[in-house]
Amino acid sequence: MPTRVLAGHAEPMVAGVPLIDLDRPSPAPDPASARARVRPALLLVALVAVLLALGGAAPARRGLTPVLSVDEPVTSAELGAGSLFLATPKEVRRYALPAGTRDWTTPSELSVQNLWVDEVAGVVLVLAAGDGDSLTALDARSGRELWTRPAGDTLVISLSRGGLLTQTGFGEVARLTLNDSRTGQERWSREVDPAGFLGPDDMYEGRSSMIVAVGATGSVVVLSYTDGSVLADGVLDLNLQTTTDRSVPANFTSVSVVGDRLYLSRRVLGRASLAAYSVRPLAELWRAEGGPTGTVTDCGPVLCVADTRWVTGVDPAGGAVRWEQTAWGVAYRYDGHRLFAYDNQEDARAALLDAASGRVLRPLGQSRQLGDLILRTDGSRTFVTVPDPATGDLRTVGSMVDAAWFRCQAGGDYLVCPTLRGDTAVWQVN
Repeated sequence: MPTRVLAGHAEPMVAGVPLIDLDRPSPAPDPASARARVRPALLLVALVAVLLALGGAAPARRGLTPVLSVDEPVTSAELGAGSLFLATPKEVRRYALPAGTRDWTTPSELSVQNLWVDEVAGVVLVLAAGDGDSLTALDARSGRELWTRPAGDTLVISLSRGGLLTQTGFGEVARLTLNDSRTGQERWSREVDPAGFLGPDDMYEGRSSMIVAVGATGSVVVLSYTDGSVLADGVLDLNLQTTTDRSVPANFTSVSVVGDRLYLSRRVLGRASLAAYSVRPLAELWRAEGGPTGTVTDCGPVLCVADTRWVTGVDPAGGAVRWEQTAWGVAYRYDGHRLFAYDNQEDARAALLDAASGRVLRPLGQSRQLGDLILRTDGSRTFVTVPDPATGDLRTVGSMVDAAWFRCQAGGDYLVCPTLRGDTAVWQVN
């Protein structure tokens, strides 16, 4: 789940999108079953097999290898540029991977709360709290300070491609600003409605070329991520009546942006609708009445509409319902034909679904998706699985003991996880 950080505090978002709500592994082999049989012929065969493997005759199988462990309090950790960037309350460090050696350490007078890494610009952004919150940019290669500034009422949206996107002010009007991540100089600034929607999801990862801002009363502006220029604008009808029934709200609105489409899901006095709009220009493409309501996400051949109670697959061309899954509350795209879904239980379980039909392909138990990795916990052990191109299924590459799997991060060929013992470990998936 993406996280928005406000002055050192994490604010979760549903499916990475703010809502406008106006109302086996295989069993480990038994060592005792192994018997050493040393014979010259077998040794020769083994030697030939090793030489073939080294010569590239057979692809190497992926595995999980521990490369680094930090046994002290860690407030934030980020993977990037073939390194681990790590913060303790009083300093920021860079570790080279897979060697695990420390490249540099930069002390902080304030308590370090969070880190972001811009690989393209070679910048590490540090949020620290004390008498006053501050944002400080460090050179990723050397750790030296590039610039620093106060960070009161500042929401860090993304740090990517040489730009730092932030939102400041949370009254009637907020300000969206893009700064150069290495110099701190302002590139552009625009006013937005702090009570509205800001997307798409890719914007929070720094991968979007546009920013879509929708006000609480329906005003829409589409901005260029690069220079803040207005690419399109318009108005949506979001003037809804309220209800005193808190258990089943009669009025509900959710705005989602998927690719170059904006989706408006509404329930007005019990009547549901889903409308699709082109973003540039803002124009309605189709409207489906009486279907599901909720957050809309890209699920490959369908759009997933999820309201945390169940998930529905609808036709992207017109909104017709293709399937419903009342046992699963949220589903995301895993690959071209599979979805990763969570159920509605307090101790959530997961499964892989067929995107075209919604049927369950593989139960996964208590699991979490990190890119193409799936972490599945079973007691104190967490198993790491990856897609297996040879079978089209999943294959377990290894396991971790006492990992706080719900806080793991993946980046490149590495996985970083705090553990229940208090240390932070880095694993290489290769």
